[in-house]
Amino acid sequence: MEFSERIKELYTEVYGGSGGGEKSAIGYFEKWGWYATLDMMVDGDVSKMEGLEDMNVHRFHVALAHKLDKRKMEASLRKGGNVTQL
Repeated sequence: MEFSERIKELYTEVYGGSGGGEKSAIGYFEKWGWYATLDMMVDGDVSKMEGLEDMNVHRFHVALAHKLDKRKMEASLRKGGNVTQL
């Protein structure tokens, strides 16, 4: 019983309660920190997380920088921006 209660306390997002954090982007990233970045890098596929954690730190950051720049470019294009404006 003690174990299950502790699990419920740790994972209130799953089992109810007020642990969901703020409803803003800042609150989300304050709560989840690097886990949010890792999740983004594996496109939500938790089975790929371990491989990402074992990746060389420089290779990881090059891939992360590329992914972020690509998302900015795609967002700009969706808003009617021009690729040359980047």
